[in-house]
Amino acid sequence: MKYTDLITIAMPVYERKEYFLEALDSAINQTIKCRIIVVDNNSSHDFFKTTCKQKGIKYYKNERNIGMAGNFERCIELAESEYVTTLQDDDKLSPIYVESFLDAITKHPDVDVFFSNFVKNIGGSKYPHSHILPYGYMKDGKKIIEYAIKYKLGFPYMCSSIKKTIFSGFYKEYAGSYDWLWIYSNADRFTFYGDSRALYEFREHELQDTRNNSLKYCFSLPYLYDVILKEKAPNRKLERRASIHAFWELICFKSMATKDTIKEFAKNESLYGIYFVRKLSNNIFIRIIYALPKGAVYFAYRVFRKLGFTS
Repeated sequence: MKYTDLITIAMPVYERKEYFLEALDSAINQTIKCRIIVVDNNSSHDFFKTTCKQKGIKYYKNERNIGMAGNFERCIELAESEYVTTLQDDDKLSPIYVESFLDAITKHPDVDVFFSNFVKNIGGSKYPHSHILPYGYMKDGKKIIEYAIKYKLGFPYMCSSIKKTIFSGFYKEYAGSYDWLWIYSNADRFTFYGDSRALYEFREHELQDTRNNSLKYCFSLPYLYDVILKEKAPNRKLERRASIHAFWELICFKSMATKDTIKEFAKNESLYGIYFVRKLSNNIFIRIIYALPKGAVYFAYRVFRKLGFTS
């Protein structure tokens, strides 16, 4: 049996049991075995503990719920290897994920972040995703920034393996897009390798956090474009494109949110909330749009999106 101690597959879990066994088995059934740990964010049941004991997997349980971002951090902290990948409890790894990672690291020992293509699992069927991603060896990660602006946000953090020494911690004042905030804030300092094969299966379902909290994630996107990516854009053309993306994300948020929701988000003291209030104060056009009825903005946004103006 082939084994490597270079990488740990760490699984952050909380309450949800439905897909855990599939996810765990995908980690166990790698062609090259590695360390596997499960980090429970203080669930109310012992399902994860019992399953891990039966399968001989190292299990940790937090003394209290430390939030989703905090539990992902805890996974990285507890991993006893140079690299760690966080496999979510409702997703699956290809059997050759670790093997492919090792092949890339052997060829390019300086890689900080390994990632792969992925497919979406919807109702048990597999579908391609809509993102355009760069693949191959990238010395300084500038291509990651460029692709995020040219083709819109979509870095597949969920199927990434990162070197522990580069991890500086997630921003935990706001739950939405903490992984994208970290990766895009630091991408130009990292070396990447992207595998074009679909080595990860991302499951979409009714219990999914991103699906049930879409407004929360939508609220963070204008900041990522307008502050993080615009600042790192390699030229003026891409700076302008990042600003345009930020504008349309603000309109998208307005098209989905009620007045009360907008007021609630505006009171948010995170960097996203501060940016949002500043944008409303400094941009009269945005302020006018936000004064319009939600239905009118929703209709106009859908029309412009269909015509291709929002991309």
